[in-house]
Amino acid sequence: MGYPFIESIKSALPLCDEFVVVVCEGSDNTRDELEKLSNKNTKIKLIDEGWDASKKGGRILSEKTNIAIKNIGGDYGLYVQCDEGIHERDYERIVKVLEGNLDNKKIKGFVFDYIHFFGGYFSYAKETEKRFFYDKEVRIIRNDGTVFSWGDAMGFKDANGLKISLENKNAAELNAKMYHYGRAKNPVNMYKKDKEMEKLYNHKIINALKHWVSNYDPRVDKYIYSDFSWLERIDRDNLEFHPAPFRELAGGQDWNVDDFKVFMKEKRGIKQFFRMIIYRIVKDTINETSKAIKKIKVFLENNIRQNKTRKTKNRGD
Repeated sequence: MGYPFIESIKSALPLCDEFVVVVCEGSDNTRDELEKLSNKNTKIKLIDEGWDASKKGGRILSEKTNIAIKNIGGDYGLYVQCDEGIHERDYERIVKVLEGNLDNKKIKGFVFDYIHFFGGYFSYAKETEKRFFYDKEVRIIRNDGTVFSWGDAMGFKDANGLKISLENKNAAELNAKMYHYGRAKNPVNMYKKDKEMEKLYNHKIINALKHWVSNYDPRVDKYIYSDFSWLERIDRDNLEFHPAPFRELAGGQDWNVDDFKVFMKEKRGIKQFFRMIIYRIVKDTINETSKAIKKIKVFLENNIRQNKTRKTKNRGD
């Protein structure tokens, strides 16, 4: 899907003693490219894994991330998703913060500030823009066996289920930036990627209805594709703005962010209104039913466990 995974790895390698890549089964040449890279750099270790797309809510992403965590050594683990990059100008600052907190065991994670590119490599969301973009995330963890990825692998929790965050005072600021290129694609490829990502989060019925109503949620369409006042623009000659491994990709951009305005038209009218109502009702019903089933399953499992404990205790008496 055009993920810059090679560039992501290269941007992180100078900070790492080793680099573990969980490579899931696929139908393209991703693994071949990773094998070429690992042959050139002995730091890189490849771990082959399957891919069960039936798991929804993005849970499979945290499962694979936790496999990587189990296979790293050292005091810290630096986590980069395969559309993220670190600028070389921040290396020294990152190392200094990590060294300064080496003995501060209360700090379980370290937070990057985010730059989210949209519509290409020369436009990104303003720092004040938080309706669709997160501004901070933990991307370095203390590798002491008590920190785990959760949900769709956006963040981390400790062994007690407490989120690693600045608010919980178990994380520290790095004052360094993570460059997120997940939406730095041309309109056609961005649409293809979004359709693929939907499969990780929604049931097939919801996805089918979503595209029956509109290619995207109309509220997002209106926001993203009609008004770019929320974007900062970069001079296209300023390639040094990007981490070094990403500059070739940026220099090869042959479209403009404004192309997105004409790519997706918002659908209107009475017919569209009723389609949207049907979509919302079905989506909420499916999601609530799924939550209810999970709660019932947990309830039954807890009862079974309690009954087994009670029987064991009675036999002991």
